[in-house]
Amino acid sequence: MTKVILIFGGTGDLSRRKLFPALYNLHARKKLEDTVILACGRKELAKTEFEKQVGAYIKPRSNQPPIADFLRQVHYHSMDFRNKEEFDGLLKRINELAPDSLQTVLGYLAVPPAEFEPLVKNGMLVRDSSQRARLRLLVEKPIGTDLASSRKLNSLFDRFVGEKNVYRIDHFLAKEAVENILVMRFSNRIFEAIWDNRTIASVHISFSEKIGVENRAAFYDKTGALRDFVQSHLLQVLALLTMDEPSCLEEDPIKNAKVAALKRLAPLRACDVVMGQYHAGEVDDKQVLGYTQEPGVDPASRTETFVALRASVRSPKWKGVPFYLMTGKRLDKGEGMVTIKFKEPKACMFTPGGDAHGHTHQYAGARIKGLESSTLQIQVQPEEMFRLRFNLKTPEDNLSIKPFSMDYCYSCDYLYQRLPYEKVFEDALAADHTRFSRRDEVEMAWKWVETLKERPTLRPYRAGSSGPKAACDLFGKDCPEWFKD
Repeated sequence: MTKVILIFGGTGDLSRRKLFPALYNLHARKKLEDTVILACGRKELAKTEFEKQVGAYIKPRSNQPPIADFLRQVHYHSMDFRNKEEFDGLLKRINELAPDSLQTVLGYLAVPPAEFEPLVKNGMLVRDSSQRARLRLLVEKPIGTDLASSRKLNSLFDRFVGEKNVYRIDHFLAKEAVENILVMRFSNRIFEAIWDNRTIASVHISFSEKIGVENRAAFYDKTGALRDFVQSHLLQVLALLTMDEPSCLEEDPIKNAKVAALKRLAPLRACDVVMGQYHAGEVDDKQVLGYTQEPGVDPASRTETFVALRASVRSPKWKGVPFYLMTGKRLDKGEGMVTIKFKEPKACMFTPGGDAHGHTHQYAGARIKGLESSTLQIQVQPEEMFRLRFNLKTPEDNLSIKPFSMDYCYSCDYLYQRLPYEKVFEDALAADHTRFSRRDEVEMAWKWVETLKERPTLRPYRAGSSGPKAACDLFGKDCPEWFKD
């Protein structure tokens, strides 16, 4: 029984940087036996040129097989996705590569959302093969460009392949640190017992990128940071942080809890959102262009490359806790971080004001100074780790209290970690939907994004900075110490 993985957009940036390295790792782990990989694209490419592109981002470890072994499984087919007749040629190619019985066909849409509809309609995921194989459609975020287009696409997927065969990808859900949010919360009573507004002061979810739009200018200029990043990645993380405990660790209860969390978000207001666009500057000691100077971007573009917003959750559990979401391109660092800041005690002998009666205490002749708030940090990129910071006494004569950290670093303990897209392919081949988004999750996220009725002023920021100063003003006393304009 043969499995076929079709990658539509097989010469694109996503395929080169993420998909082929993930598939190579699966090959190295012997998870792709009896599997044919067929990349489809518009470009006419010689075999050697295509193989060069496939191997560009694959970095074999010493114990992994040579890339040449993997390339024997990978093939290329040039075609126009909008030409229905060319799918007959694709089907013929599949039959040549997999002449025996087919078990599964995965169709991966690594193309812009505008290409989804014609591709699915014309190919119906290679419709004639449906008599021989189970068809599964893998779709990259964003699903649509707004709520209406998302609903239209979801209905199209359901019509042609069926909801149970649709796998909506948000690769953040396959990152170890993000997956561990649920485990950390609900398998450790020490955390879940304090996971509410009685103890938590604020939550920051920030994902900064040093890169610009790279090869995605045409797509990005029509989308922007709010729809490209906040609507998917950041809201998924927010849902995991605020959801109630699911009844069990099964797909539907988890997704039901996430949808319920998204429904509790208060509508967005323009005064709670800051948008920005980078202009020319310096990143890593290199001069870079401003956004409107980038190839493929409209010189008069008003598309935001930075978003910071303040969200609130309408529930007694989270009343009064601000959730700050931030993402941007061409910033001073490339990092994904969740920071949960805990409240200071209402009355404590160690606070500058003293105890509940206002008495300032001394310990061994030393006057007590103010303390930093305890925090829990979940780093998603570049390295994945959990870090709990809390105050302790230092071993000195006088009482000196400072924050110390307890860290759990993935790469420190595990030499090999599966890539997020490695998990995506492995789960789809196993028909496991757990790490994928359900239709109502995606549509609820779009619905919330569209509660922003008035677009805020677009503020310029220098490439290589932390973003527009207005973002720090929005955060107020909760502005991160690393933020600089």
